Amino acid sequence: MPYHDSPVDKSLKKWFNGEYEKQMLRSMELMEGSMRGVTPFEINFDYPIAAIAGKNGAGKSTLIAIASCAYHNIKTGYKLARRTNSYYTFSDFFIQSADEKNPTGIQIWYGFAVNNLSPEDYPNGKGLGYQVRKKSQGGKWNDYDERLEKCVVFLGIERIVPHSERSQSRSYSKSFKNIKVQGWENDVKIIVGKILEKNYDEYRLLSHSKYNLPLVQVKGVVYSGFNMGAGENALFEIFSTIYASGGNALIVIDEIELGLHAEAQKRFMKELKSACLKKQTQIICTTHSAEIFNNLPDEARFYLECINNKTKVTRGISADFAMAKMGGSAKKEIQILVEDDIAQAVIAAALNAQTRTRVDVLRIGSASAMARQLAAAYVRQDATKMIAIFDGDQRKLEEDNIGHAKNMAETPKADFNDWITGRMAYLPGETWPESWLIQHAQTMPLAIALAVGSDEDSITSFLEYSLAAGKHQEFSELAKHIGLSRQQTIDLVIPIICSHTTQHFTDLVERIESKLK
Repeated sequence: MPYHDSPVDKSLKKWFNGEYEKQMLRSMELMEGSMRGVTPFEINFDYPIAAIAGKNGAGKSTLIAIASCAYHNIKTGYKLARRTNSYYTFSDFFIQSADEKNPTGIQIWYGFAVNNLSPEDYPNGKGLGYQVRKKSQGGKWNDYDERLEKCVVFLGIERIVPHSERSQSRSYSKSFKNIKVQGWENDVKIIVGKILEKNYDEYRLLSHSKYNLPLVQVKGVVYSGFNMGAGENALFEIFSTIYASGGNALIVIDEIELGLHAEAQKRFMKELKSACLKKQTQIICTTHSAEIFNNLPDEARFYLECINNKTKVTRGISADFAMAKMGGSAKKEIQILVEDDIAQAVIAAALNAQTRTRVDVLRIGSASAMARQLAAAYVRQDATKMIAIFDGDQRKLEEDNIGHAKNMAETPKADFNDWITGRMAYLPGETWPESWLIQHAQTMPLAIALAVGSDEDSITSFLEYSLAAGKHQEFSELAKHIGLSRQQTIDLVIPIICSHTTQHFTDLVERIESKLK
């Protein structure tokens, strides 16, 4: 199912993309060198939450370590209780044994949204400014203290280790004392309660030396982090950090979903978005969770992979495709790439049962992401038979999509265009598939009415309403009128339409079947 922006998503995008006062991190680019196997890459941020998925060893931890070193901070700035410095350097993350070599010849560019640029080049002085971090052969990293100032907090996977299993916490179990109430504890208590569906009477932090311990009360029962589950501990640490840092911070989180079940992850993302908007905080995280991906817009989803020893970043990839790539499931004879669930349903309805059993129809998430996946297959010389079936309205944008693929391939050979176009196809029509389908449904109202248990006159009206609902909203609108879920409506209606319009699919079906011969 394509992602539809919520009101909070729209507010986050508007704020983040229009914010030049708070020096938000808008891009990172490793220009030269290699760090823990990660080769030059570029990643751009257009949404205040960025989730990076990929197989183990792809370089996710390296990317968030690089992000953590984007800023400096004043000595008195906020920091986790267990840290000495209020800022991070590369030595916090890139540690070598005696047998390992330090990375050298590194050049990293950071892009920030700032308001102090030359008015001659930028209207009102606003735009993207850049800073570079370098490490020459045998040298040190340059000018840490010249970095822009902002609070950065890195939350690693140790946050889910129960306090009862932390040696320091166990040693100080009787020594933790109340600290001064900061004023945000009630907000955090409410947020965590919503996610875990618990009614907390009280939440506060205890402290001793460099360590904190959460303490809550539920229905008169008081318990601390020693008796909390991993997810509960993690949530209190994440949201306490967002609020305690004072806002306008960069919070970097490794494997953000750890300790939370699927439904809790959905609620977590909803509350995280609200907290980011309220505190104007940026989040960069890694994940292996489909739920995290499914609850973020295209701009927030990134897939990281190593292709022919080169690091590649794809934005806007769907949760289904990302999880399939990480899962390493057995491949069928042909991989068919489509944009979304509507295209997936259309292809399933257009093919016969025998053909369906021999193909994988994978939702990718966007036309540009599909083009980049074709390019990735070209670069790694993937022998898998593959065809990318774009929506009909992408016909006029074919050159743009080939351009996306070329950018991904970097240095394509002379056969590139033929290779790519030989694996590109389109759904029928010149418009997006929902519109094409509903327009054809209007020519067969009786068949649609019988399929959904309605009458012909009502369906005629419902189809008109659906067509006017707006791009990609057509089946949601139709579902509302016939009293079914969107998925039920897709499952019932699309096969009927496709069975009455087989002549429009003849060339596409023959092309797919020819690849099976």
